[in-house]
Amino acid sequence: MEVKNPGKKEKARRTNLPAAAAVPAKDVATRLLTDDLIVEIPSRLPARSVHRFKCVSPSWRDLIAEPAHRKKLPQTIAGFLYNTYNRINSRFHDFHFASVTAGAAPPVDPSLPFLPPNQYLHVCQIDTCNGLLLCLAYMVPSSSADEETQLESHYVVCNPATERWVDLPAHPKVSLGVSGRTLARLAFDPAASSHFHVLQFDKTDQEDYITGVDIYSSQAGAWNRRESRLDEKFNLYFGLTSVFFHGMLDLLGWLHPMNVDQDNVMVAVDMEGQVWKTIRVPLGGMSFGTIGLSQGCLHYATTNLVVADKNKKKKKKKRKEGDASLATKIASVWCMKDYDSKEWVLKHTISNDALSSIAGAEYTVEAIHPDCDTFFLNLCDTLASYDMQRWKFHHVCHLKKNKAWQFMPYVPLFAASLAGADG
Repeated sequence: MEVKNPGKKEKARRTNLPAAAAVPAKDVATRLLTDDLIVEIPSRLPARSVHRFKCVSPSWRDLIAEPAHRKKLPQTIAGFLYNTYNRINSRFHDFHFASVTAGAAPPVDPSLPFLPPNQYLHVCQIDTCNGLLLCLAYMVPSSSADEETQLESHYVVCNPATERWVDLPAHPKVSLGVSGRTLARLAFDPAASSHFHVLQFDKTDQEDYITGVDIYSSQAGAWNRRESRLDEKFNLYFGLTSVFFHGMLDLLGWLHPMNVDQDNVMVAVDMEGQVWKTIRVPLGGMSFGTIGLSQGCLHYATTNLVVADKNKKKKKKKRKEGDASLATKIASVWCMKDYDSKEWVLKHTISNDALSSIAGAEYTVEAIHPDCDTFFLNLCDTLASYDMQRWKFHHVCHLKKNKAWQFMPYVPLFAASLAGADG
């Protein structure tokens, strides 16, 4: 009778197992994850976290940068579109891109080469909103036109990241007069819809204040005029960015006629032109500010107009006595945690001495970072950032000389959808 050895049989069973069984369970799970499944993880996280994942390894960096994956991932601010005066034709500007990442190539070409050059003589960039860019396109004049002929123009909304664009129908023509001006802004939220709105505000010689707004809806494909429903008369600051938040377009302006001490306001209007409201901003007319959306809340950053202090002895004495008056601060950042409350909460201040010793130049606060406690400064020929948590300044890049007034934050949008796109 043959006697079998249980020990040898068990040993043979173990050595004949498939090779995969010898691999640790966690490694097997990792190998089973496809790139698409891995991308699902950061797609559910804030843009700031995704940006940090790029530093994990070259493979993670390449995975996140893959064009097919970028459409699913949240993006953060890439830089600023800004303009300089055209030396050949003073009516036009040249456009540039200032990247906030050192050494990084611009994510878009600010010359917008995808727009048909045979149709447009010049394209003026006006506003950005969540990845889209609003432009005013001046048409190529006829052969019979001379230099005095007013150029025909219309608005164009484009996505520089995907190179798609929409030509809007002719915008309302207004007789502005000598001192009149037109201000147009873009409203777009890709999380809510692929449709967008363009709002055009006019100030004429006849009325030295804003009386209403013309609103274009990409869904309706038409312009509609809405008169202001505010009891106060107001004007808007040209050259400052706006914010589209909770279905309202927020812009900085002032009450008419202006009382320098307290009449700077934020004006908000909905996309139907039915709801209007004003919100007082901190420090009234004693500061020059900008608004931005950061970490889900509306922010207001000021550049104090009281920069030079002629009476240093009095200022020094006040500091010794512990005076924390905002008049001794060069900049401050405020946050509105509850949009409906209209209440601003002071978040951060920087002393005049601290900023002067580091910046060494006149400046304006240009924008608030959308994902962290950082704001950006325009130091005439340099773009700088300031980290409010670490109290650190960083010189981001040099800016072109002969800079004009427009400075627009840009966050890439790689999703292909753009309602009514022609290109």
